[in-house]
Amino acid sequence: MNFSKLLFALLLVPKLTFSQVGNPAPNFTVTDTHGEMHTLYEYLDAGKVVVLDFYFTTCIPCQYYSPQVNLAYENYGCNDANVIFMGIDYQNTDAEVMAYDQTYNIHYPSISGKDGGGNGVVSAYGVSGFPTFYVIDSTRIIIEEIDPPTLQVFNFRFQQLGIEPANCLTGTNEAAALNRLDIYPNPVYSGETVQLTNLQLETGQLSLTISDLSGRILQSEVIDYQGETSIELKPTNLYPGAYVVQISSLDSRRSYSNILLIH
Repeated sequence: MNFSKLLFALLLVPKLTFSQVGNPAPNFTVTDTHGEMHTLYEYLDAGKVVVLDFYFTTCIPCQYYSPQVNLAYENYGCNDANVIFMGIDYQNTDAEVMAYDQTYNIHYPSISGKDGGGNGVVSAYGVSGFPTFYVIDSTRIIIEEIDPPTLQVFNFRFQQLGIEPANCLTGTNEAAALNRLDIYPNPVYSGETVQLTNLQLETGQLSLTISDLSGRILQSEVIDYQGETSIELKPTNLYPGAYVVQISSLDSRRSYSNILLIH
């Protein structure tokens, strides 16, 4: 069986999750890969509709549908309007989820299973098949499951629910982008110096780490930051591959991160 036929066969395998549509949505507070906290009921009490994307990083159907989900996220306002998209990962680390988000161009908040609290949410919602997309409204009830998660299905179901498309607002997107660390050049060879920019941190001591995609820290240092527009980093003794570079305040309240590729 060739790959395309195998992929098609995998996409036809029925999920084992029993739908929770009509049931109360358990509340949760989680932390996304950029250190921002999200509480479900706070969004719902503000009148938002929340879409939960349950997935894991090596899930082939999740990867297959991700471009469609991105289109739906953009079509309904990029989390700037009345719909909030949130990715709930199962069993992966922040580093693995960040690599997944970069590969599949995911822009909505992602919560890793191991580091961000995603595993607990998956358990609370009884999810055992992936991907699963639940829609929750201000009644705190799961009102819809989007299956399959294509833009056409999102549009059809949202139209039935009276949810209108919306434009993305630049200001909110720029605010979200502040957590992204810019790395140049990228990729590089191990031992070459890169510049880290797009920093909005208070002066003082910062933690600078390089981790592999399992979350294992390979290089770490504490630096004195005096408001420079860029910081130099020389990754050393790293094999070719993808790594997570993160700069954060020592209290971890604000952090910047991105994927660094080593030739």
